[in-house]
Amino acid sequence: MANVTLTDNTYDVVERIDKQKRRLKVSIMEFFLPALLCSVMSGYIYLVFSHQKDGLSDMKIAAIALMVLMCILLLGIAMKKLIKFSILNNKLKRIEALEETISKEVLKYQTD
Repeated sequence: MANVTLTDNTYDVVERIDKQKRRLKVSIMEFFLPALLCSVMSGYIYLVFSHQKDGLSDMKIAAIALMVLMCILLLGIAMKKLIKFSILNNKLKRIEALEETISKEVLKYQTD
């Protein structure tokens, strides 16, 4: 049975952060794309309904407002995940910088 060192634990943490980073990228796209599609559809429906002879009824305005609210909700979730991704990316960069510093120190002491 092998001994688990601090280095092994650190590499495990970095691997987990990498996996989370990949999952966050996918989930951000899962929310951004429908939100953009929803906003395009809202604009199109608004233009179509507003140029009809009878104009915009209350029901049509409510449908457009519902689509806009769904779009805002999806964008809010995507932004929350984007912020989480940014924080995770910063942590990963700090860990990589620490790893580089440690490896330089080890190489420096090995050559001395």
